[in-house]
Amino acid sequence: MPARLTEAQVAQYHDEGLVIPDWRLPDDVLQRLRDNYDSLLEANRKAPGASEDFMVGVHIADPGPMGVQGVPDLLEVIRLPDILEMVSQVAGPNLILWGTTVFGKPAGTGKATPWHQDGDYYPIEPLETTTVWVSLDHTRPENGCMRYIPGSHRDRKLYPHHWNEDPGFTLYQEIDPEFAPEGQARDIVLEPGQISIHDVYLVHGSSANTSSERRAGLVFRIMPGTSHYNHARGGASENPSHDYSRRPLFLLSGQDRTGKNDFAIGH
Repeated sequence: MPARLTEAQVAQYHDEGLVIPDWRLPDDVLQRLRDNYDSLLEANRKAPGASEDFMVGVHIADPGPMGVQGVPDLLEVIRLPDILEMVSQVAGPNLILWGTTVFGKPAGTGKATPWHQDGDYYPIEPLETTTVWVSLDHTRPENGCMRYIPGSHRDRKLYPHHWNEDPGFTLYQEIDPEFAPEGQARDIVLEPGQISIHDVYLVHGSSANTSSERRAGLVFRIMPGTSHYNHARGGASENPSHDYSRRPLFLLSGQDRTGKNDFAIGH
């Protein structure tokens, strides 16, 4: 039987906006994922819009957003029955993958990610996405683990953000400070192969990596089949390098309940 979240973990996800399952990738799957990640880095050393710190569309072969030459084999991980079962417990049975991201955060130079919410420019109607964050390394405060504000997702709205072009940031959209009280923040400490699952409205970020250990994570973005990924709206994104208008959709389980999602674009 696939792995499952406990009732308490499902309740924690809905209450806090994030849960860390009592589960990790099998060793052979983790090693294949690390090998694929190494291949991704090697293939994109000269990609004009990509950096080891931050790449989007890493599952798209030729070439995806940011000019990234992706590795389609990375999708094997999100298709694991264990992960799909746990995601279905918090997001429902109809699951559609629409995006991937890598946060590489190299040792000694890895950039910080400011406090923010996902979804500012997602062309998803209504806006719903569950993020699966897969840790390739030990993820600790010392090497810039992700941090979050528990319960910040509950109002189901996006809070005001401002533009911050700090060169030490991976993202330039930063939430207004009143919505990210530092005293409430929690660290997400993961072992290699562990995952966390969080809600699209959760306020989160991370510090820079000044340690001698890399902190690489692979992120999968999954929306429910009750939402429509509006490719036409994606062309008007304020993040043109992300190319939301050409993102391919992958039906992971169940069905498209809207009848409007286009599974041909981008493939």
